[in-house]
Amino acid sequence: MDRKFISERYARIRLAHNISARKLSFELGQSSEYINQIEAGKSMPSIEGLINFCEYFNITLGEFFDQTAEFPVQYKSIIAELNKMDAMSIALVLDLLKLINANKQ
Repeated sequence: MDRKFISERYARIRLAHNISARKLSFELGQSSEYINQIEAGKSMPSIEGLINFCEYFNITLGEFFDQTAEFPVQYKSIIAELNKMDAMSIALVLDLLKLINANKQ
């Protein structure tokens, strides 16, 4: 994990929520260029800044740093929907995912 991971993760999460870097910077109580600077790799967030970012998007630090989860925001939404389903519905979704992934290969 490196600076590039953090910069890219900030951008991916922000874009998944369709919020501009400028607006997010202000929402987090920072200067207008705060998020742009992080996403460009010109600066890194403080621990407090990272915690505030994660709290804003309702994700944990673990979810932020999970390198196996390329799209953490979307995964969290999918899991929330799966948690509303019964076992049979989940099995159908799993079969659908397998079919989609088999056709990609």
